[in-house]
Amino acid sequence: MAELKIKDLHTQLYDTNLQPDQQKVYEEIHRPEVIHVPTSPFTRLAKLSKLEKWLTSAIIFGAIALGLLAINLRTQISSVENTITTIQNKIDDANTTKTDLQQEKNELSKTERIQKIAEEKGLSIKEDNLRNVK
Repeated sequence: MAELKIKDLHTQLYDTNLQPDQQKVYEEIHRPEVIHVPTSPFTRLAKLSKLEKWLTSAIIFGAIALGLLAINLRTQISSVENTITTIQNKIDDANTTKTDLQQEKNELSKTERIQKIAEEKGLSIKEDNLRNVK
């Protein structure tokens, strides 16, 4: 009986008359599978070393800091863009005012207008006193 096959061991499942050698072989063959029960996060965290915990917290803190920095930069960029738009509008208004004033100056300095005002005030043009300036 020393050369008992595995099939025979299955048939003798409830046989109590097995010899000690056969009993060991039977127990080795029919050992139940080890079932790994998932561990809770707390027990996993307890297994981490201090360095791993420190690195994990540093990475989380860094990610939060980068997020806050990105938000801060976006608000600063928005503020600067708003300031640029305000200044650009002031420049456009100043350019419009400048153009209007130049046009008014050109209209007021026309020779026909100057001659008309001079005649109204009783002034006359002496041709000898006129010069062309280039």
